[in-house]
Formats: sequence, structure tokens, C-alpha cells
Amino acid sequence: MRDLVKTTLTSMEVAQMVEKEYKQILKDIRRYTQQLNEGKISPVEFFTGSTYIDGKGESRPCYLVTKKGCEFIAHKLTGQKGTEFTARYINRFHEMEGGFQEKVYEIKATSLGEIASFTKEMDRRMERQGTEPWKICEAFKMVSEQFGIRLPDDFVKIPRYEQMTFDLMME
Repeated sequence: MRDLVKTTLTSMEVAQMVEKEYKQILKDIRRYTQQLNEGKISPVEFFTGSTYIDGKGESRPCYLVTKKGCEFIAHKLTGQKGTEFTARYINRFHEMEGGFQEKVYEIKATSLGEIASFTKEMDRRMERQGTEPWKICEAFKMVSEQFGIRLPDDFVKIPRYEQMTFDLMME
């Protein structure tokens, strides 16, 4: 399982890459899985069902998509979208195979649900301790990136007063 986790993308990430609504990607993957099963081909080599915890703290379905699964999806796309998705997923897998994520996953393979539960608990504890919101976001981004979850560069918005430094000279 550890090898499967460290070399997959989430269906959320795939949806962003192919510029489709998330519910449409789920529908597509479910259909592909059913068709593979009917053909007596194991879908696990392509797609593995999983869950994640949404913003409300509720469990939602998702899939872990292997490199083969991305190739499968890419073959279903045509034209510019197919070309762009192929380039994106190839680049993404090369990033993951570069070593950093691999080392993280060697420590302990976890599901998206476990990562979400961990970050939710981290958020709760940091809030109880009075940690400033931007520092909580910074911690969340750091944990996410350790598990290969990319967030926008501007995810953490540091307040202007925190960015300013004053040199006070004692006379």
C-alpha cells in the first residue's frame, strides 16, 4: 500500500489538471472502474477508492489515481486538454519521484482522511493556544506540502504589521 500511496494523485488534483468539475471526475472514474471490473481487469492498478475530510469535517469520497490511471484518463481526452493533462501529470509524477515526497511516505503511508484529521486537530489546538490565523495557515501549508498536496503560493497571507520590522535605537 505504501508504494501505491506515494505514487498517486488525488482525484481532486486530477480534476484541477483536466479542468473538470470534481463531481464529473468522480463519475468518470466510477464508470472506468465499473468497465474495468466487467472486463475482469483489476481497477486497483489505476484507481483506488479513498476518502477525505471536507471543510465541514465530513467524510467525502475520492480516488487515488496511479500513473497508469492518469495515462488511462489522458487517453480519454482529446486535443489541447489531453495534451495539457498529459504534460501536467507527467511533470507531477516526476516531482514525486524526485525524492522528497518519497522520503515522507517511507516514514508512514497515510490516507487523505488521516491527513485531514491530523490537520483539523492541529488547527483546533493552535486556536486554543491563541495562535494567530496566518500562523495556523502556515503550519497547514507545511503539513500539506509534506504529503504532496500543493497549495497556492498566496495561501498564507501574513498581515502587514507582521512583515514590518522596526529598528529602535537606544540613545
